[in-house]
Amino acid sequence: MMLQALIAYAERENLGDADFETVAVRWLIPLGSDGKLAGNPIPLSEDPSAKKPRPKPMLRPFTSPNELNQGTKSHFLCDTLERAILLPDPKATESKVAARRVQHAYFKSLLSEAAAACADDPEAAPSTAALRAIKTFLDDEDALASLREQFSSLKAKPTENVTFKVGDSIILEFLALKKFWRTRRQAAAASGANKRSERICIATGELSEILDTTEKIKGVPGGLATGTNLISFDKDAFCSYGLNQAQNAALSPNAELKIRSALNERIEKSRAQGLVFNGTVYIHWTRNALNQTDPIDLLHTPDANAIAQLLLSPKTGRQYSDLDANAYYCAGLTGNGARIVVRDWIETTVPEVEQSIAAWFRDLTLVNPDGMETRNNFKFGALLYGLVRDKLDELAPQIPVQLLHSALRNTPLPQTALAAALRRQQIEEDKLSPARLALIKACLLRSITTRNQKENHTMTAELNTESRDPAYLCGRLFAVFDRLQYLALEGVKAGVVERYYASASATPAMVMGRLFRNAQYHLSKTDGGIATNISKDFEAIASALGHEFPAALDLEGQGRFALGYYHQKAEYRRISAERKEAAAQAKAAAEAK
Repeated sequence: MMLQALIAYAERENLGDADFETVAVRWLIPLGSDGKLAGNPIPLSEDPSAKKPRPKPMLRPFTSPNELNQGTKSHFLCDTLERAILLPDPKATESKVAARRVQHAYFKSLLSEAAAACADDPEAAPSTAALRAIKTFLDDEDALASLREQFSSLKAKPTENVTFKVGDSIILEFLALKKFWRTRRQAAAASGANKRSERICIATGELSEILDTTEKIKGVPGGLATGTNLISFDKDAFCSYGLNQAQNAALSPNAELKIRSALNERIEKSRAQGLVFNGTVYIHWTRNALNQTDPIDLLHTPDANAIAQLLLSPKTGRQYSDLDANAYYCAGLTGNGARIVVRDWIETTVPEVEQSIAAWFRDLTLVNPDGMETRNNFKFGALLYGLVRDKLDELAPQIPVQLLHSALRNTPLPQTALAAALRRQQIEEDKLSPARLALIKACLLRSITTRNQKENHTMTAELNTESRDPAYLCGRLFAVFDRLQYLALEGVKAGVVERYYASASATPAMVMGRLFRNAQYHLSKTDGGIATNISKDFEAIASALGHEFPAALDLEGQGRFALGYYHQKAEYRRISAERKEAAAQAKAAAEAK
């Protein structure tokens, strides 16, 4: 179904032109009609005001990577600096340098061929003149050497694409040259048509000519710089029934082109949106065009108002999107050498995705560390970074895939994510990371819902004084110990949290007794009113907990411990802030008198 969905998307968006492709062009070389350089190289960018401008997307005549890899051919009108003007690559081998010279000569020969083909057409006269100007410039070795020095001073990369501007016209925009290229490609296709066998295409189900090899997909993380293949049978062990290469998964040229074009477009969009996590890019699209924000965009850039609208939609009877039956697709792709690995494939509907994402943000809802308000607009990336020390490379590659799947399908979160969150919770000094605690809460909620436990382990956004869960109560109690030590011995370097959190969250019975004994000493050092309030907290929690502490807590128990600790700490901060505000108001009122 994934192939059919990609083909349908390409047809909807008019993607998949066999003769042209959209590429990122970084440079423009300005020339006069006499073939002389008319200024410095012009940098091209999609958005010049951006902090890191991306190259400008432009339509270029298509030449297949398989032809380029032979080392004898080049693109037409627009190519890399190393092919178009022979900008040297310091890392290139002698054989590669020799191949680039051959390709440069072919680049110039295409200009001559096109000029000759257009010479008899009066309407193509401007195109012919522009082609001859470019050819004249490229034949001038001194001018070319000077231009290479300019590009080197601009720190241009040999792999960056460049095209030409003659007078006020960019060579890629001449209609006559587009017509020439289509005619040339059609003639080449017709001459080679009898070489292909006919079989049933796996994507369309129609009898058609079948490709022996497929073109490469660009931009897949972890793949080769030259691109990766969605369908690849490059070893005899992968082939069956005497079929060669891609014939083992028969695709027609038209279907392959549409699939490749759709993947390239979606991957580029997802990379621009930042939907690349831990070596996996997530592409997403719908069967019909969306008139509003794509639901998955809320995961990456959560907008509080949009989330509120999504959460209220069941009550108001209104959908966040206006397309009830619209199909929704999402795929997680990563590269393994020259092949694409499909890590996840989701096929659902827009309303179901909206409901799942609403549930996702509902499960993430958590009180802020100051205890004042709740929030749920945690970015997907922030949740992932809450599981690692510095870089996402430290994270198991399947975790981001599983988290996104859970968000889009409202399924249980993996135990590996909970384990990673708890590991960071024990190690890091910051025990009050809202993103990490929100993910722990979501893990607990979804685990409980799925397993349908009889115990009342309801995980609320704020402090739950009604909970009788031993692990949650132990976490609250540990926060009371922490609060007491802070009030009694302010400024202590290695406190209760630094010394005992890891052991208390795993084996409370081994630690809590010692902490109670220390608490008696700390109470004696604390102001009477504060000591009384702390003692009341001890009594309330101990009464709910019973006579014994749990000997050991499992993974979910450690999660409830962390949440209890966080909730109690947030509650103390809220109380402290309210007292300070009340004192300030009283002081202001007294001064006003």
